[in-house]
Formats: sequence, C-alpha cells, structure tokens
Amino acid sequence: MFFHDDPELTKHGYFLVNGIKTFSKFEAWQMSGKDMSKIQFIFNDDLFSNYDWTIEPKEDIYELYRRRAEQLRRDYDYIVVVYSGGIDSHTMLETFLQNNIKVDEICTFINAELGESDKKFNQEIFNAAIPFVKSLDLKKLGTEFRLIDIGKIIVDQLSDEYHFENLEHHGMIHTFWKTAVSSYKLKASIPKHLNLINQGKKVCYIWGHDKPNITVVDNHYCLYIPDGFMGFRAQQYINRVDLKNKFDNFYDEMFYTCREGLDITVKQGHMLVNLMKTMTSDDDRLKPLREITIWGPYVEYQPGKWLSKSTVDQCIYPRAIISMFENDKLFRGSRIFSGKDKWFYDSNHPNKDKFVQKIKQIVKDNQEFFRYRPRDPANLAGEKFLFGVNFIRSRYYQLSPVN
Repeated sequence: MFFHDDPELTKHGYFLVNGIKTFSKFEAWQMSGKDMSKIQFIFNDDLFSNYDWTIEPKEDIYELYRRRAEQLRRDYDYIVVVYSGGIDSHTMLETFLQNNIKVDEICTFINAELGESDKKFNQEIFNAAIPFVKSLDLKKLGTEFRLIDIGKIIVDQLSDEYHFENLEHHGMIHTFWKTAVSSYKLKASIPKHLNLINQGKKVCYIWGHDKPNITVVDNHYCLYIPDGFMGFRAQQYINRVDLKNKFDNFYDEMFYTCREGLDITVKQGHMLVNLMKTMTSDDDRLKPLREITIWGPYVEYQPGKWLSKSTVDQCIYPRAIISMFENDKLFRGSRIFSGKDKWFYDSNHPNKDKFVQKIKQIVKDNQEFFRYRPRDPANLAGEKFLFGVNFIRSRYYQLSPVN
C-alpha cells in the first residue's frame, strides 16, 4: 500500500477509493475495480473547502508571491530553487531575489545526451536559464549554482530494479524526466545535500508548479486541482518512508499551488476570471483544445474555447515580459512517449526495450486508465494516439458566475 498518514505527504494530494487512501493512482485504479469514476482525488480538502473562494484576495499578486517565499525561507534550512528559465520558475526565482530573500542554491537540469540546441529540453536552459544565472552576482548573494545532467539520473533510475518493479506507481507512470527529477536518485547524486540532512538540516527543493485550471460548471467559473501536475505523491512516499533513514529530511514544495499558499491560487483564479469577463467568444486569445500544450494550463472560457498559455502567463505574471518565454515548454503530442524522452526511445540503451515493453503491457491491460486523442483533429472519429493517463480532478471551487 502506497500510503502513510503524514501531513508532509498528504498535502501533495492522495486518492480515495471506498474509504481507502493511497498515493499511487495506479493502485487506486486497481482498488476501484478499474472504474475511474470511483476514485476521488483529495487535495487539502480540509482547508480548501472551508475557504470562501468567491472573494478575491485584496493583496497584489506579487505580495502573495513574496509571502510564500518568506514562509519557505522560515521553514527550511537550505533552499534549492529548481530553475528552468521558464516563466513559472523565473517568476519564483525573481520573487526571492527582488525581495532579498536568500536562496542557498539554484539548480538547473540539462541532458548532456542532447547538446545545447535540442528544442524539447536543453534549448530553454542554454538560451534562458544559464544566461540569467550568469548575470547574477552569486558570490554577493551567497548562492551556489548547480547544473545537473538529468540524463545520467534517468539512466541510473532506469537501471534500478525497484523503480522498474514499481514503474506503474511512480506518479505519471511514464515521462522518465519527470519521475527522475523528483526521485531519490537525484537526491543521492548530490553529496552536499546528503551531508546537510545528516547534520539534521531540512533541505527543500522548490518547484514552479502550477498554474490554475478553470472550467465552467453549473454556469460558474470553477477552479480545480488536477491529480497529475507533478506526481510528488508516490515519489515522496518512497523517499521519506521506504528510504527513511537516508532521505527523510528532504522536502519538495510547489511554490504556487500548495496548502501554505492558498491565497495565491485563489487570487490567480480571480485574475483569470476577471480577464475572461472582458473577452468575447471571437477573441484571438481563445484556442481550441488541440492548440493547448499537453501540460496545460487548462483555463476554459466556454466549451471548446481555452485561454492560450501566453494569455494565462500575462494575466498571472503581469510584470513579466512574455516575449522572453515564447519557447517555454511548448509541447504537443503524447504525454506517454514525451518529446523530452525521445532521446532515450531512440537510443540503444540496454533497458530501453524492457521499459517500452512494460509500458505497452500496462497500456494493453488497462486501456480505460488512459486517454487517447485523434491524430487528425478534423476527424474526431479517425485513428487515435495514446495521449496520457486519464486525469482526476479535485472537487470544484466556485469563483464567480459566468456572464
């Protein structure tokens, strides 16, 4: 059973099936009798359901970002800001820097297998993240910069029998780079961090997740939390429970969507709703679902029409220069066989076939666990490709009536 009733774990969400809790979506699927409708995703319902979501917080959004950064600084001994150069992590990092809140370390991932120009992974790092970090006076800030080859971590993880045996329970099942960055393999690769936790220090990795997801329910704009945005749940359980003696003083925190920063989520939701109330259905900022990137954000104006990513970004990060982030993770296609993992699927790695065959077997045996999309958006009844795992939404929180 992938569950331990610890607030540090449950705050990242869990699944509930017939009164039984688990951090593993696949385990929940099995316990439900392979009926997705019987699975609930619980994300801090005890706190969120007692909040009046119809009232927009009065504070400026950047004030709420500052408060979140200060709270994290108070709670942890050593702060690692995970920085990709994308707009979410850039705003997060700037929040610390512009408010003189110390960051102990900036951590950026590259994949050395790809060189400097790969559009699906390294382009953002070499074109945005590294140049920005180089513009900082790190010595004056007292901040270390760490560049990690995530390709090596992925290969180490794919050679781990424990990971292979539990592949279907690790967050999103697929997308090797996502499971790698939140795994104990990453923590174990950094001696300095291991030394800190052995001294009793609390080391926290801070991630720039996630933007609000909004849909229309009963003629109201409602915000919900999707279950799949980071996949910390099972990985955190493994890191902090199964491997407790070595990894129990490591923490992962989402900067934006979290229990401690509820006001941020509510404020961002209202900012987006306020924007949509000024729009008409022919606005060119509205896009069909096929033009929304595979990781969202999913902000629905009306059935079939969604806010583009750049529109969402400009709304919730009003001080940002959006043109700086035009190539910010614009992925389309399959979540299962992600473009970020294409280097591995095209490789001669000895474990490649083993992992591909296991994923295909999981899909074959659990077809209703997954989502499929038409290859030709103009022919909805035509051939479909494997898109990703069926997502489960948290309960809906009403923000405002639709005009």
